[in-house]
Amino acid sequence: MAKAFPLLAVEPGGKLADNAPLMLHTRLAEMYRYAASVDDVEMVAELHNMRIAAKRLRYTMEIFASCFTSDDYAAAYESVKSIQEQIGDIHDCDVRVPLLQAFLDREGERRPEVKIGLDRAIRGELVKRGRLYLKFRKYWAKLQQQSFHRQFLELLIKGEVEAVDSIAPPTKRRRRTAASVEAAKS
Repeated sequence: MAKAFPLLAVEPGGKLADNAPLMLHTRLAEMYRYAASVDDVEMVAELHNMRIAAKRLRYTMEIFASCFTSDDYAAAYESVKSIQEQIGDIHDCDVRVPLLQAFLDREGERRPEVKIGLDRAIRGELVKRGRLYLKFRKYWAKLQQQSFHRQFLELLIKGEVEAVDSIAPPTKRRRRTAASVEAAKS
């Protein structure tokens, strides 16, 4: 499993809203590090690493959800969740096929009654993996066509501005006294 990018310049005692854009940008970059592997069916380990990176991004987004109130943030979260889940389904097939094949190699000659069933199960998993992989590639291509990466970064910038606005010190209010109320009436 690939290591997470380090979170540099984060203020451990800082406000959530101040750290959110930096941490989310780092996790997004971590996921996109594996984007080139999406179009190569043989890059199983890299695709799995992309799933792990998407999982990190998803859970980081959950932590910072209170800093971003727009529907765009919720939509971006759903996209990242879908990326993680779709690659997870592909990875499940990638794990099951070698397990089934190892059992077939070990027991197939001794137990011919299981050989046919295991052959079918392996073929079924490979077909399922191919179908899931094509579905994910289409989904990924759609996200790229919609400039998901750019929109996500714009969301972080906009959220950072909103966070700064929300933590601006309140304007100093003068205390109203009976004399100031009377003076205002005149």
